Amino acid sequence: MDLSAISAFVSAAERDSFTDAAAELGISASGVSKAVSRLENELQIRLFNRSTRSLSLTADGAALYQRCKQILNDLNEAKLAMSQAQSAPGGRLRVSMPVAFGRSRVIPIISAFLQRYPEVNVEASVTDRIVDVVEEGFDVVVRIGDLPDTRMVARSLGTTRFVVAASPCYLEQHTRPQTPADLREHNCVSFISPQTRKLIEWVFDENGQRYIHIPVGTLSLDDGEAMVDAAISDVGVIYCQDYLIEKSVKSGELEILLNKVMTPQKPVVVMYPQNRHLSPKVRVFVDFMIAHFEAAAAELTHDVPNTPTANN
Repeated sequence: MDLSAISAFVSAAERDSFTDAAAELGISASGVSKAVSRLENELQIRLFNRSTRSLSLTADGAALYQRCKQILNDLNEAKLAMSQAQSAPGGRLRVSMPVAFGRSRVIPIISAFLQRYPEVNVEASVTDRIVDVVEEGFDVVVRIGDLPDTRMVARSLGTTRFVVAASPCYLEQHTRPQTPADLREHNCVSFISPQTRKLIEWVFDENGQRYIHIPVGTLSLDDGEAMVDAAISDVGVIYCQDYLIEKSVKSGELEILLNKVMTPQKPVVVMYPQNRHLSPKVRVFVDFMIAHFEAAAAELTHDVPNTPTANN
């Protein structure tokens, strides 16, 4: 089919007028009419009900309009995608991320990203609130856990797992736990969910058997980073996600316990709205994030075997 005839037909269908379609396309009304007639002759169907006062689609015309509209949209998007592929990334990039994970893992990567792509300006929202990416106008969001959203494309950054840890000073004064059951003899710093105000159980998989420890101790907190501070201050044993204590383990302020016992893992993903094409700034940011997480996981796995990683 003639692309110019398709354009004329779609424009006339949307405006119910050959004259208005002609003004939009920059051609004469007779030119639009002739283009539509060529399309009708080629398909051997009548597309419009015509009268001296009105123009309306026939049933066949309405069905064809939907397909032709999609064809024009696809062509326009392909043209835009090719144009953007040749352009340098730039402009404002709105990113949302969880607080603790964002501070420990994402912000350092953004710093490197901005050095690589100085024409991009990142506006980061660091919050544990689950934002509505589409409604609130975010370009990219980093999330932890299974948070399905059919409007989003999710790319994996790895996983985070729960670990048990305590300070060297605390361990000098107490028997080091060898099994999850040994935690009953320790002062366990409890975590209270800020959302539900419920105590978070410590879950383990020991030799294929699920074991749940209810932490008992002298301190309960509703902030993960405060819990880490408490452990560094020798208060007791904590159970938290690995990224919260990564720096403290490297510095020697905390030691990981029960490292051979399996604990729950959560997926970490970078997500963006489901479009037919990506803007250069979103595409390079997502690729940059994935590359850095993969490199960091590989380095930690080979160089620091006992340090928790994003892919442990």
